[in-house]
Amino acid sequence: MEDKWRINKIGDDFNFIPKKERDEKLEYERLLNKISNREKKIESDLVKIGKLKKELRKMKGDRIKGLNKMVKYHKKFLPTFSIFLGGEDDGSPQWGVWVSIGGKRRYVYLGTVNEVSYHLDLLENNVPHYNKNNRYEDDIDGYYGSLNPKNYEGDEHKEIITSKIESYVGDVVKKKMLSILKKDGNLDRFYDTKKYKLKGTDILFDLYKKTPHYTPPQKEREKKKGGTLRPLNVGKKKQW
Repeated sequence: MEDKWRINKIGDDFNFIPKKERDEKLEYERLLNKISNREKKIESDLVKIGKLKKELRKMKGDRIKGLNKMVKYHKKFLPTFSIFLGGEDDGSPQWGVWVSIGGKRRYVYLGTVNEVSYHLDLLENNVPHYNKNNRYEDDIDGYYGSLNPKNYEGDEHKEIITSKIESYVGDVVKKKMLSILKKDGNLDRFYDTKKYKLKGTDILFDLYKKTPHYTPPQKEREKKKGGTLRPLNVGKKKQW
């Protein structure tokens, strides 16, 4: 295809054109050549950039693998925990945490505000014997159950519960990560959320079971107004 920017010659050459116009024509031709050369260089550079980006992605992947291999040999293993409170807009406030290290992260669901507060109270011996079907019927509110955390910066109740979650749950998750790292040589299993399940209230309840004040689940309460007896909870199984 003929270059649309080229000026077709009239006659055999441009000698009949005045010198000024002829010089302008030569300058214009040089400009077209520069543009062509620059376009070719850009195309070449784009190919190089594409290769560099591909190499960079591979290097970053190798960096993560290298970190996973090296971090187990260091005394300090420091994943970051970003704890947040969400779900207030739809009337179901709940706690969650993002666990991050080496450029990768995983979401861990902690539980609703009521669930997390109740399990913290259990752990610190602020409420009576545990039974999941009695817990919201108890007349006694624990310390954390009496708090009303709100999702805005500087909220005192939110900061109190966040610090407790980080202390209890963060420490357990960190130990689980180290255990996987030492056994597998990497954290791939930890990031597989379908196969490796984690829930904050389960972690808190397991900690509660290790405390001196742990008591097996109490018998479920009898229904009010002459209702039938509820099933008896023994651990996580129900017996009639």
